[in-house]
Amino acid sequence: MRWLDYPLYRLLGFFVLGIISARFLEFDLLQLGAVSIVLFIAFLTSFFIFRFSVVSKWIFTLSSSLLFTVIGFCLYQIQTEVFPENHLSQLEQTSAEQLIDFTLTQQLATNQYNHRFYAKLHSVGGTQVSGSILVLFKKTDSVAVKVGSRLIAFDDINAASDGRNPGDFNYKEYLKSIDVYGQVYVDLPKILSVSSKTDLPWYVQLRNTLLEKLESSELKAQPRAMIEALILGQRQNVDPAVSRSFRDAGVIHILALSGLHVGIILLILRFATRWMHRLPYGRWLQAALLIVLLWCFAFLTGMSPSITRAVTMFSFVALGLAFKKKPSVFHSLTASALFLLVLDPRLLFQVGFQLSYTAVLGIVLLQPLFLSLFPKKRNFLYRLLINTFCVTLAAQLAVAPLSAFYFHQLPVSFIIGNMLLLPVLPIIIGLSILFFVTLLSNIPTSEFAVILNYIFETIIEVISVIGSWTSLIIKDIYLDSWQVVLIYIAMLGLALFIKPHVARSKKEQFILVKPNNMLHVSLVALILLIGVSLYDSMKDEEYFMVLHQSRASAITIANKDQAQLYCAAGNMESQRRANSIKRLSNVSFLQGKHIVIDSLPNLVSYGDRSILIIDESSVLGALDQVPEDAILLLQGSPKINLEELIMKVQPQIIISDGSNYPSDVKRWTATCEKMNVKFFNTYNDGAIDLLKL
Repeated sequence: MRWLDYPLYRLLGFFVLGIISARFLEFDLLQLGAVSIVLFIAFLTSFFIFRFSVVSKWIFTLSSSLLFTVIGFCLYQIQTEVFPENHLSQLEQTSAEQLIDFTLTQQLATNQYNHRFYAKLHSVGGTQVSGSILVLFKKTDSVAVKVGSRLIAFDDINAASDGRNPGDFNYKEYLKSIDVYGQVYVDLPKILSVSSKTDLPWYVQLRNTLLEKLESSELKAQPRAMIEALILGQRQNVDPAVSRSFRDAGVIHILALSGLHVGIILLILRFATRWMHRLPYGRWLQAALLIVLLWCFAFLTGMSPSITRAVTMFSFVALGLAFKKKPSVFHSLTASALFLLVLDPRLLFQVGFQLSYTAVLGIVLLQPLFLSLFPKKRNFLYRLLINTFCVTLAAQLAVAPLSAFYFHQLPVSFIIGNMLLLPVLPIIIGLSILFFVTLLSNIPTSEFAVILNYIFETIIEVISVIGSWTSLIIKDIYLDSWQVVLIYIAMLGLALFIKPHVARSKKEQFILVKPNNMLHVSLVALILLIGVSLYDSMKDEEYFMVLHQSRASAITIANKDQAQLYCAAGNMESQRRANSIKRLSNVSFLQGKHIVIDSLPNLVSYGDRSILIIDESSVLGALDQVPEDAILLLQGSPKINLEELIMKVQPQIIISDGSNYPSDVKRWTATCEKMNVKFFNTYNDGAIDLLKL
């Protein structure tokens, strides 16, 4: 197959180019609209009027490519910038406490401290408002809420963390990419009313019914939680220790409802409906039924982004399977990716989207290469194990650079975990679906529950053992985005160089063919990767920064090889303090360095810069020996007269970190403006580089 013979490949490539360009550039939408009209006219002219001339073919190719680039650009800008007047993002003031009316629409996995939901807004401060927010309830507050509950609370809507330290995950941008534009931490005393919606959609009612029947069954807590995660996409009841074991064993995708599960369900449904092939137009009827059932499953699981992507992808696959001539899987993947990105171009930058398509492309491209290395045998068990090994290796190699980039670790034990779980996963999913059928049919399930309890408890125990092999987890891997791109170019070039040498024959052996240039592409990418990495490692950079940390203070000094991290966590409990220090240690310029952690002194100096910490214990009379040009850091909301302090010390710069109350920061900002002193706040400005002030 010649890659460029399929037009959607080119169109998808230019559409993606437009989306990426819109991420970093900005143009007027009216001007882009005018350009689109000109390109569309050129496209129609070259196709219908002068379609047989050589020049028209060039015009057709160029105009269609540029048209899709501009369309990708415009759609991304529309999704990120155009909102109705009453949308939450358009409100001028949401940080003040006021009445908030909202309905919980989706429950997320519970974290260490909070129960988490997405919610649809109805009104804020008595004004009708549209949009979605993230709602968090303390685990210690026993709030009887579930999906469909409508609440009225007197609280404030805040922005999520936007990556205030270098290298931090930008949670605010992630939430915006799924149309969530604020978050509310709801305390129990601030909840004024809770009501349950009775006219829920059929799929929500069915899901709630299934969850209730599961809870009343003989299943134990963790087997029940795993079935909820596997079939319904509800991970909130999975024990965090179990999730951690699955993650460390490299099989967390088993718990996260994704394309793997949808693919298995598609295979089960195809097997159950294969009798339809005997009917007139049976293949097309089967494809239509499969697509309807897949989307019913998506609704049942709550239409999470990962399931929506997966069901869309496999809907195109199911449609492709209806053709008598077997189509290329690349065609189905390309069509589904283009369809999804047209609906929401922001998907391109979501980790789940990238991992899903990269894994499937890796399987399609690399699995045949790995499979060709093994002799073909008729033994069913041998073929099952070899296929599982090749699929696992192909998928994990494909997503390894992205996993290292986003999660900074690679579990080498993934082969063992996947070899054990993937062959039995279809059986587990099939039994779980059958258990739901028996529950809905009111058939006694006690013996069935005993079997499922044993199966899932065994799986949890085995994965716990594999996840405990910490020596098989490669941690502290830090890659830049350009390194990830070069690694993928090298991998793709090598795979495309080898692929023509694999003969799809009975013996699946290597053959000699005319060489291509993809090996050169791979080698050039590797040379660039090594060269630029060496150049970066030789740069001698220095850092003296005030970092942002909620309810704590942190200052770091770092050079090329080592770093000093000064922390003051106040009254933060031990586990939160440990998590805080771990997060601060992952700041981008501290990665890979030997870090010495110490308590925060009253005065920190580096080179010709000094910063004086002003806390509750500071006394104005003790500030006579302050170094000239010292920067003041206000920490722990000290009860001081800032005007008197400024008059005495006469600082040029004052900094407030994350340990201070917002009300104090607001007052200090006004004081510094009045007295003509530069004021920085890490809540708004992020980490402050003292060497650049």
